[in-house]
Amino acid sequence: RQVFQGDLTRNILFRLMMMLNPLYLLLCSAWFVAISESSVITINCTGQRGRVKTVETWTCDRNGGSECGSSIEDCSGFGEEGSLSGGTAYYDPNGEYRSTGGWDCRSKCRGRPRTSGSQQKTVFFY
Repeated sequence: RQVFQGDLTRNILFRLMMMLNPLYLLLCSAWFVAISESSVITINCTGQRGRVKTVETWTCDRNGGSECGSSIEDCSGFGEEGSLSGGTAYYDPNGEYRSTGGWDCRSKCRGRPRTSGSQQKTVFFY
């Protein structure tokens, strides 16, 4: 069988792509996590089943921008494991949303530069 230069090049490129594919996926995943600025992890819910706790924080900068964080401990399932999710939203001084995650805390910052705070809510489902 005669091997042509194009076949050899395609074969080498295919093998190279197969070797680099896991690295590419890892880099894309890291980029997505960095951009989204939110996360979810598994937590132990022993003794806390049926509870969902939400904590929201805010920090208002001197120029009118705001940073709005939120975390949710969710033990509403029937198992011993639940989830902790959280994220941060950033708003520029014009009120433009600059990230994903978090919550909209702009009302907490209107007319209150250089302030911060937090609020919490716990709900029991059973």
